[in-house]
Amino acid sequence: MVGVLAALADLILPRSCVACHAPGTLLCDSCQPAGPLVHRGARGLPVLAAGEYADGLRAALVAYKERDRRDLAAPLAALLGRAVEGWLTHCPDAVLVPIPSAPSAARRRGGDHVLRLARGAARPAAIPVLRALHTVRAVADSAGLGVDARATNLAFAFAAARPATPASALLVDDIVTTGTTLAEAARALTAAGWGLAGAAVVAATPRRGAATLVRFAASSHRSAAGTSVPTGLT
Repeated sequence: MVGVLAALADLILPRSCVACHAPGTLLCDSCQPAGPLVHRGARGLPVLAAGEYADGLRAALVAYKERDRRDLAAPLAALLGRAVEGWLTHCPDAVLVPIPSAPSAARRRGGDHVLRLARGAARPAAIPVLRALHTVRAVADSAGLGVDARATNLAFAFAAARPATPASALLVDDIVTTGTTLAEAARALTAAGWGLAGAAVVAATPRRGAATLVRFAASSHRSAAGTSVPTGLT
């Protein structure tokens, strides 16, 4: 039924790429990241991203988050799924734990936008998604804040439910910038007794003046904790 409704919608309002406006798809192949996964360290937490926060991917994420383009959830979830898949070989039993949206942001966006992406990314491989994290205090908008100010703003902002059984969490978010949000989430999960596999995101923001986005290598090695992780992420 969903497919039929989508086909009818295309007849009435043909789809076009949110970035370049080419007809046919919501985010065309030319505007999607085509290269290998990129990685980033978030204060010691390894992160895999589907691509850089630039060009077509940036346009799609801005439209999805700030312009009520919830129809972009499917292509963005598919990209998040690529980053998640990068972890599955090394952490096949990981549970996806999305970064929670602030209540005000969830109301403004018609729901938790990261949870929506996490569920879409998890569906093909039937990966469990658990809302293990929640906010415990209000935080300021991080836009325009530096690294230290972001850390102060988010310090002890999250708490986590204890896992019912020993479990390893794979954090998921839409964008990683300084890594402060993921680091705070990792702190809360660790304090609650979770193991941590790493993090997967749709996009990673390039940092000015430094080559911080290193291409993901297919080989792996053992970390000091004994968990197999992609090369260069420890």
